[in-house]
Amino acid sequence: MNLRSGCVIVLMLLGIVATSSPAQELQRGFSSIELGMGLEEAKRALEDDPSFRYRGDPDVQFLPLTEIPLIETEGRAFIDRAVLQFRNGSLAVLSLMLDRGRLDYFSVYESLVSRYGEPVRLDPGQAVWEDGTTRLTLERPLTVKYIDLPTLNALIEAGRAEEALDEITRERFLEQL
Repeated sequence: MNLRSGCVIVLMLLGIVATSSPAQELQRGFSSIELGMGLEEAKRALEDDPSFRYRGDPDVQFLPLTEIPLIETEGRAFIDRAVLQFRNGSLAVLSLMLDRGRLDYFSVYESLVSRYGEPVRLDPGQAVWEDGTTRLTLERPLTVKYIDLPTLNALIEAGRAEEALDEITRERFLEQL
C-alpha cells in the first residue's frame, strides 16, 4: 500500500466517523422546558407554555420510595403527556409521549435525522442521538426523551458501585457461614 491509498483510507474512515455524529448540537429540551432547570423554574415554565396543560402542584409527585420529584402533566396538540424527572434539584429527564393520531414514528424519525444526522444507535425499539451532554431518544410506539448525560452516567456509576458493594457484602456473609 502506498502513501496515496493510505490517505484515501484515512479520509474514508474520517468520513464514517463524521457522519455518525450529530449534524448539530442536540436540543436540551422541548419548547421552554430544558434539562438542568430547577423544580420551581420548571413549574413556572410549564404554567406559561401553551404546549402543556400543567395544573400546578397536583401534577407534582415523588417517585415511589424516594424523595425524587416528578412532574406528570397533560400536553396539548401533538403531545399527549409529558413527564419531567428531577435529580439533585435539576431536570434530568424530559419524556414526551406524542399523539399517535396526529404523528407517526417515521415522520418524527425523519425530522430528527434531518436535524441531527443519523442516530448513534438504532434498533427496532428506539433511535438514539448523543452529543456528549445530551441523549435524545425516539422510542416506540412514539415517545421522545431528552436525557442529561452527566446525570445518567453518574447514576450508572452509582449503580456499579452499589453492585460492587453488594458483591463484597455477599462474599463477607458467605465467609461467616
